[in-house]
Amino acid sequence: MHKLGLIGKDISHSRSKEMYITLLQEDVEYSLLDYEYADEIPSAIELFQMGFEGLSVTYPYKKFFIDQVTIDSKIVHDLSAINCLKYKDGVVFATNTDYLAAREIIKNLGHLNYLVLGSGNMSNVFKVVFKELGIEAQFFNRKDHGDLNQINYISHCQNGKKTILINCCSRKFVFDTQLPSNCTFWDMNYSFPEHIHLKKRNHEYREGTDLLLLQAKFALDFWHILSL
Repeated sequence: MHKLGLIGKDISHSRSKEMYITLLQEDVEYSLLDYEYADEIPSAIELFQMGFEGLSVTYPYKKFFIDQVTIDSKIVHDLSAINCLKYKDGVVFATNTDYLAAREIIKNLGHLNYLVLGSGNMSNVFKVVFKELGIEAQFFNRKDHGDLNQINYISHCQNGKKTILINCCSRKFVFDTQLPSNCTFWDMNYSFPEHIHLKKRNHEYREGTDLLLLQAKFALDFWHILSL
């Protein structure tokens, strides 16, 4: 049985194990390594000495291991955030499967009207993806734009294109603003009960589990457990 783990904070809502079981069609030993503070986290090598075949990293520790790992991709290095670790021959390697998954999804969606909420690691991933693919997008965050529930999103959706509003805000933010029917709210905060009300409105609500499943697929490939 494959032994995998997830490093983060307040991650009891994680559905990662479910994603790996779906992809592998078998059970996995999956550990939620929940750390309240960064100084509680063992080094990357110490974690792999516990027998993990692969490790994932989520909020708020996607920058924590950067100085402990080798990153082969310039784009991932420039993101300054990693979410997937592997160990080989005494060296810990890292990548960002969020970037790989987001790039594939956006490439398939094409040139739509994209609005992105948030200024953290996931928002930056989409910023890099849009730049790489030559697709325009508008970004909104609380520091620069104030209360994100007070923005008139309808005015940003009236350009004749289907609109996708990507929520990359932390789970502390609850979205509660009307959107037009041709807008899809794509929520990176999957399994988030505070957004149940959005599923009852006239616009499409899309959980980020599609990206979660795809990034899990890229992770399994990175760990040489399942080839793409």
